[in-house]
Amino acid sequence: MQLGAVVIQGENLLLIVSLLMTYVFFYYGLFVLKAERNVMDVIFNSFIYGLVIWKLSYGIVHPNVVLQNPLTLLYFNGGVVGLVLAAIFIVVYTYWQLKKQHISFDVYIRSVTPIYFGYWVVFSVVKGSEFSEYRFIWLQAIVALIFFVISSRTKTKQKLGQLLVLFHIFVSIFIFAPISDTTNEVTSEQSSTNVGIDVGKMAPDFELMTLKGEKVQLSQFRGKKVILNFWASWCPPCRAEMPEMQRFYEQHGQHVAIVAVNLTNKEKNRQAVETFINERGVSFDIMFDEQGTVSKTYEVITIPTSYIIDEHGVILHKHVGPLSYDMMKRTVLSE
Repeated sequence: MQLGAVVIQGENLLLIVSLLMTYVFFYYGLFVLKAERNVMDVIFNSFIYGLVIWKLSYGIVHPNVVLQNPLTLLYFNGGVVGLVLAAIFIVVYTYWQLKKQHISFDVYIRSVTPIYFGYWVVFSVVKGSEFSEYRFIWLQAIVALIFFVISSRTKTKQKLGQLLVLFHIFVSIFIFAPISDTTNEVTSEQSSTNVGIDVGKMAPDFELMTLKGEKVQLSQFRGKKVILNFWASWCPPCRAEMPEMQRFYEQHGQHVAIVAVNLTNKEKNRQAVETFINERGVSFDIMFDEQGTVSKTYEVITIPTSYIIDEHGVILHKHVGPLSYDMMKRTVLSE
């Protein structure tokens, strides 16, 4: 079987790194900022509880999906809804604890502001590692680091408030600034002589047999955006991802083609694949990579792995790990 089927990518990677950094910033607050232990406990607990709510909120947004496959809670989250729920909880919990423990708001702000900037550094670095072609993400990390250092040396609540306002102005500029990503500015003529599996190159063409017994080439889907997905029926994150892809296909299949390449050479037998597909009601194209040649061409090590390809056959993104419905909307429809 393929090694690394249970991936630590995307939101899960951010979750794990955030948990680790929580401990780092906890001790940073105690020994560098000289914050009281109870203040750092409030910050620490609110963040941990917020992360848990954000992660489990997928069950609130999609309860039926979770009931059918509880493993989805491991790989997905509630997206914007989850973030809003987590933010509301953090605000209410923090206010309640400050009142209960008679902690001054000024003392809390003095401790939490540098840590807030520190988490922005972590967030931007993780996102930058996923989407390295977006230089604006790395600029956010640099700006957050600068504000982290400045805020650590700032004593008054007024100046800390000014830093927060300035920081969000900078971040807004980076988020809404027009991104001229030169790696994606590749014409179809240029790409046709530049075949490869990197972003900005023409996706290597291939021909495989489908579940319906037809021979289909990747190039037949030109004119539509394509999600080229490599998966196996025994892979837990793949099993969690498949219903998300089906839902996306049902709503956006007229504009986006989903080509799911099964690593058949890693399966127990072909019947297991057909049974899985029929049970899940999957209606998009399933291709059988019986010799493993296509997965080798695309250097698939961990599954699921997906390539987002534009209408001309040029690779826009590569994503290692399961894609949720919301992630597909962001990465495919936003281009």
